[in-house]
Amino acid sequence: MNKLFLFCLILACGLLAFAQTKVSGTLDCGPSDPSYSIPIPERPGVVFALAQSKCTWTKPMIVEGIEAKDFINTAFSEAGPKSMRTITSGVGVYANGDKAFTRGQGTADPQAGTRTGKWTFQSGTGKLKGVRGGGDYSCKLKGADMAAGYTCEVTGEYAIGAAKK
Repeated sequence: MNKLFLFCLILACGLLAFAQTKVSGTLDCGPSDPSYSIPIPERPGVVFALAQSKCTWTKPMIVEGIEAKDFINTAFSEAGPKSMRTITSGVGVYANGDKAFTRGQGTADPQAGTRTGKWTFQSGTGKLKGVRGGGDYSCKLKGADMAAGYTCEVTGEYAIGAAKK
């Protein structure tokens, strides 16, 4: 009986160590700078685009009790007149100077001025070392131009564990 109790206790502690903590926040991102696009020959209105946006958290995401302050989002997109697919790489800077690195993938509707997708934590520094998790984002463009800037609602979960080797 004691061995069964000990096994269950160890299992429960292990599961608690990997419990996910919910996070959310709101990002305000300025116009893309720099921003590049290359038209695709023989495909009218289709471009490959590379852009970077500097963002601030108007409602900070809080990870391990630390508020996110700034975020730099770099995106590669295949954009057409009716849709866009995007892969992103982000660097979040937190109030204590720690950083979290993210990756995202999503789509956009240029006509509606919206972007949606999924993001994941890739790694972190300091107290954020070993961060993992991810979630969803939903963005609204500030203007008709896809490079005009945007605001995003970000939700997800995270856990801090041993960093991957």
